[in-house]
Amino acid sequence: MDVGQVPLSPNQTDRKVRLARIPAFPPIVLRLLNLLSNDEVEIRDLVALVSSDPAFSAQLLRVANSPLFGFVAQIDSLQSALLVLGLRRVRSLTMTVATANHMKAALKIEELSRCWRHMLACAVLTEELARSCSTFEDRAYSAGLLHDVGRLGLLLSYPDEYAAILRNADRNALDLLECEKASLGMDHCEAGRILAAHWNLPADFQIVAARHHDSQEDCQLDLLTLVHFGCKLADSLGFWVVKPLQPRTVEEIHMGLPPLLKERLHIEEARWRELLERRVECFMESGGPPPESHPVPAPHPREETSSHAEAAPHHEPPPLAEPAPAGPDFVEILAIGMLATSTLMALVYFFIS
Repeated sequence: MDVGQVPLSPNQTDRKVRLARIPAFPPIVLRLLNLLSNDEVEIRDLVALVSSDPAFSAQLLRVANSPLFGFVAQIDSLQSALLVLGLRRVRSLTMTVATANHMKAALKIEELSRCWRHMLACAVLTEELARSCSTFEDRAYSAGLLHDVGRLGLLLSYPDEYAAILRNADRNALDLLECEKASLGMDHCEAGRILAAHWNLPADFQIVAARHHDSQEDCQLDLLTLVHFGCKLADSLGFWVVKPLQPRTVEEIHMGLPPLLKERLHIEEARWRELLERRVECFMESGGPPPESHPVPAPHPREETSSHAEAAPHHEPPPLAEPAPAGPDFVEILAIGMLATSTLMALVYFFIS
């Protein structure tokens, strides 16, 4: 034992062993994430891997056809879905579907369903923060989704007990981290550190899981900072797990953002809440486990695809932040100029006549 290390009680040891028994994501998810980390991945390799799991294939097709993307035509093959979604979106949806599958039993409990809504909201908001400053865009969504992996571990290990902790903390305005420690011997941040290491998640994801509640005021702009403020914004916009003891307004959170984020991010609270609600509901409806009878369309043998996924055009859900209004384009300017010239010539002709 290291000097100064406090020995674990039998109860704490048992809980850590129980956490370690939680299975990691299915092998197809881990293989898919590994494949998607390669920018030169080929569509046929992705299709072959996803097709090996019919249930997972069905879930991706359901998401591709959900209102989240708003396609008029039906996406009826895996090739089309992968081309339409693009690498970054497939990576995000892979994590969403995998996490939803882990939580499907616990989601029947109202308090634990709030955990899922919070995780989804944090993922969407963290991705929006990353987009606004053009950094960590490839990892922001997944890091936001997995920031509460410790909570995931606790609710999978002790669903009824953890739901009772949430109810108690909410009704009596108690600090959730303290309630978790008092009842379970660890809070969800400590559980996140253990589980993220056990699952061998990337190092920065392990930091996020363990420290997302640490103060990030005046900190450098890194993945932990983005997730921290994504989590704070989710709480402020109403996607909390337990109502905060000291609620912070969106304006207060915005004032605490790092300078680059504060400058580039413009939050319209009502609009963000409405769009976020739609995004979260779409994920909850289409990202969850598919019905038993859901068919999986076979790949179309004659469908033309490009050789690399990154080169394929794809659609994104609308961002929460409105882009700056674009000025008139060249065609508009030319049309206005021609109209003005024609009017002037007509007036000259009239006066000469």
